[in-house]
Amino acid sequence: MRFKSFFFLILLVLLAGCAPKSPTPAPVPISAIVAATVNALPTCTAQPTYTPYPTPTPFSLSNRFCEYRFCIGHPAETPLFDVRKAENPSIYNNGMLAAYREDLFLLLVWQTSGGTEDPQFMLGLVMDDEADTRNGSMNIDLYGDITVFSIPITTTASPILPVGRAAAWICGDRAFGWKVYAPQEEIADAALQEAIAGFDCER
Repeated sequence: MRFKSFFFLILLVLLAGCAPKSPTPAPVPISAIVAATVNALPTCTAQPTYTPYPTPTPFSLSNRFCEYRFCIGHPAETPLFDVRKAENPSIYNNGMLAAYREDLFLLLVWQTSGGTEDPQFMLGLVMDDEADTRNGSMNIDLYGDITVFSIPITTTASPILPVGRAAAWICGDRAFGWKVYAPQEEIADAALQEAIAGFDCER
């Protein structure tokens, strides 16, 4: 009986030695442990970025065109647009804008003044030699610190807009020329008053 017990014990030891062993896990590189630790660290909350908010305009933009570092008034429902082609648009140094509706046509041109204080050469740029005729004497009016030279005109450019007014002035280092065609002189005069009342430029 003791022999059988001894034999059975030896058999168990042998069988235990032949049992499959669990694989030993491969060692984890230290760099991986460090990287995992760093990734687990809490991070600071990012500071909120500055969000610019629009500031109120110090004047009304109603019936007023502002671009190219100047502003000019215009009649209601008669917005000004750039006349030049897209590949050569108006810029600070020179440009041309126009506005049109059935009973009104506006034209505005500007360029650097070249140091002159007499803007009358701009009248030649806005007036059409073939269609426009001066129809009265030159008016010289002071609006704030801007001296405006203007003259009434008649035109054959449009049968429904036979009269108008051309004007010119200097502001800063630029000279401006302006023209309107209208059905009546009073409308042309009012358009000039509105343009100058809304005019300002960067100097």
